[in-house]
Formats: sequence, structure tokens, C-alpha cells
Amino acid sequence: MELQLIKNLNNTSLKLCIYNVENLFLVNPNIGDSFKKPIDKIEWVARTIKEIDADITMLVEVGGLLSLDLFNSRYLQNEYFTALLPGNSDRGIEMGYLIHKRVKFSHQILSNKDLVLNFNYPHEQLDKSKMREHKFSRDISELRLVLNNEISFIILLVHLKSKLDKEGLDFNGQLRRKAECEALVATYNQRRSEFPNIPIIVAGDLNGKAQRHDLEMEFTSIYKETDLEDILEIIQEPIERRSTYFHFNRDFVREASQLDYIMLPPELLTYVKKEESGIYQYRDQHGVLLPPPQDSFQRYALPSDHYPVVVSLKF
Repeated sequence: MELQLIKNLNNTSLKLCIYNVENLFLVNPNIGDSFKKPIDKIEWVARTIKEIDADITMLVEVGGLLSLDLFNSRYLQNEYFTALLPGNSDRGIEMGYLIHKRVKFSHQILSNKDLVLNFNYPHEQLDKSKMREHKFSRDISELRLVLNNEISFIILLVHLKSKLDKEGLDFNGQLRRKAECEALVATYNQRRSEFPNIPIIVAGDLNGKAQRHDLEMEFTSIYKETDLEDILEIIQEPIERRSTYFHFNRDFVREASQLDYIMLPPELLTYVKKEESGIYQYRDQHGVLLPPPQDSFQRYALPSDHYPVVVSLKF
């Protein structure tokens, strides 16, 4: 059966980008320890988005719809439609979309922030009086692309629980992140059942190692219970070049890992343009390609602590 998306996009391309823009607050957030992002870094983020030139840019760590709208109007010449619904973040870091005005689609955005996880912390399980409902740390931000009054494409964008464990309840946040990943998998499979002829992708900052060859236990459900495949696996990116996040610990030792993913269903794999997909490497203001950071000073000079990931599809 012909996919609705492919029927509608015959002989055209669609480029998608996932980008954690690290605290993109353009106004004072007054939430937690968040703060306005420096202007030079905002400008660099904008330069990066323009250079990638994706049709749909999926953003993580945006400081709300006002910041996203200001970013679009001040730094991107208002070339995009913006879409963002607030989630459950206690820091005000949201997930949102920049949808280029050249694309054929209209769009709908839905929130899944009220989805209750099948999860309780160990101390809650031991003392039933402490049992309570838990929801996503942020949300599953769901974007539906519509053409000719028909849904043609669905994106499930996530920012899973971080490894912070301030209360000492869940080491590295692993149990909570596992529950969120399993809820994401269930949501994906539910949408596949509801829309069997529509491609659905999952993208976001998973806050952990979810590669087939380097898989932390909280992500096993992705490969056991879905048909999704990581774009970097699809294009056979060398393992040593799959890092999207660089961190320097207290001993100034560099830790590099892939936290950011675009995962595709099998019906899209043959349409991937491998030469135009992968991790975007930052360039300076003169267009010179920058190597990965070798120390914490180089890292903090970058516009974000994450690198964008891009997939280009040709139908």
C-alpha cells in the first residue's frame, strides 16, 4: 500500500533536524536555575539552523513559546512557523518546532504530558502510603503534518529524564528514564496501530546511550518492541564519530557520547540521502569547520553542549 506521505511528496525532499539548543531563553525565565542565553550564542544557534536549512527543526531546551517566537522573528527573519506546547519541566525547558514556511504541510501539535507512567520509585513501592502518579519529566511533543486534510507524517519528540538525581531516589535517573522510554515505545506503537500507512519517527535527547552496539538497559524496549532504527546506524556512521554531546568531568577528562537521535521506521529507510544525513559539525563565524572540543574552555565556547543531527529524505 502506498504511503500517504510518499504519494504527497513524490519527487521532493524533506530534511529534518534534531537540535538541543541548551537553555534557549531570550527572556528572563524566573524558573529554577535557568537564565537568559548569551546573545553571541543565540546568534550562533541561528547561524547553525540557517546553514542546516532543515524543513522541520525539532528543538529541545527552548525557554517557552515566547522565546521561540522571538528567536524566529529576531534571528531567523520570521521564515518559520513555530509550534510549542508547555510540558512538565520544572526548569521551563520545552520542546518545540520550527517549520519552514516553504513546506507544503499545515501542522497540528499535541501534548502527551498528562500520560501517567507505569512507574513508582523503590521507596514508594515499599511504603504504599507514598505511592503517587508520575508523568513524563517533560513530554512527548507530537507534531502531525497535514496535506489535503489528511495526516501524512507524525513526529514524536522527547527529552527523557536526565541523569540528575538530586534527591538520591534513583541513581543516574535510570529507573525513571526507563519508564519514560517504555511509555514512549508504547505511544509509538499505539500511533502505528492508529495510522498504519503513515510514517512515524521518534526524535529527541534520550539522555543516554541508545545505540544498538552501545545500549544502556533503559533503552532495550526500543529495539525489542519497535521497528525503529537510528539514523546514524542507517548511514553506517563510524562508531567513533557518533558523539553528539561532550562533557568534561571534575578531573577535566572528556566524556563523549551520543544522546541525540532521529529514529526512522523501515518504510523510510530507502529514501534516506546518506550523504546529506548525520551529525552537523559546528563552524565559526568565518565558516571554518571546528573540531570537537578538546577541553572545557572549547566546549563552553560552543553555542550548545549538543550537536545537531540531520536526516534528509528524497522521495
